[in-house]
Amino acid sequence: MTSLQVAAPVLEVFASIQGEGRYVGEPQVFLRLAGCPLRCAWCDTPGSWTVRPGGTARVTRVLDDGSSSVLREDPWVSPFQAAVWVAGAEPGEPRTVSVTGGEPLLWPEFLRGLRPMLGQRRLHLETGGGHPETLARVLEAFDHVSLDLKLPQDMGAPVELDPAAILPAADHQPPTTEPAPRDAADWTVARRRALVLVADHDACVKVVVAGARTPRDFEPLLEDVARLAPKLPLFLAPATPMHGVEAPEFDTVIEVAELARELGLMTRVLPQVHRLLRIP
Repeated sequence: MTSLQVAAPVLEVFASIQGEGRYVGEPQVFLRLAGCPLRCAWCDTPGSWTVRPGGTARVTRVLDDGSSSVLREDPWVSPFQAAVWVAGAEPGEPRTVSVTGGEPLLWPEFLRGLRPMLGQRRLHLETGGGHPETLARVLEAFDHVSLDLKLPQDMGAPVELDPAAILPAADHQPPTTEPAPRDAADWTVARRRALVLVADHDACVKVVVAGARTPRDFEPLLEDVARLAPKLPLFLAPATPMHGVEAPEFDTVIEVAELARELGLMTRVLPQVHRLLRIP
């Protein structure tokens, strides 16, 4: 019997500037994986939710003359091929690699295999934290985790990926079998477990503040951060208006920030800088 191939579906690889969280402003290479069972009302990349049969990966490559071209490639690749694409996208010296999605934790074996392929590059993980047991399996592969905590009120019903419908061959590793949270109780359990895991790691917590929410909606979440991971910086991100989601009132953001500060949290309000700069 042959061993299963470790691969994941890549949506895109490109160099840009980190627009959120603790390392905002840092030039990085972004490795975006496809597939996400979560349905955040304010998601800015809904095209990453599904793994489309016959789809392609959008891979940016820097040419010898400094210009760049965009290639369309088979999206199912090994950690080694992904690392080759990362190196090809760098316009200069090696950069930090941010693995985003989608939800990267769907592909734990790929994530574990990526670390040794990247040399001395820092490896960052962007995750919604809905798969804490999978996070525990891959945590030591990452130099930094950006934990994007969710309000259950902002979440639609999850849509799990069907391995039979998405895998290109029977010998590929399937996505994680850990289910996504389905209700407020599930989200509370997942959030607390994820916070415990990253509490002593290089990590940060991000929380989106959307227009339909009140400051009191955030109290249980903020209390969990203060109790379980008080050393982590907290970044409050006013929602970028899109897909019918409204931006919050300024006073609402300030009130949420004050609630966090009263709990002793290192709190920053930070909009999506990449949106302000109009870059990917």
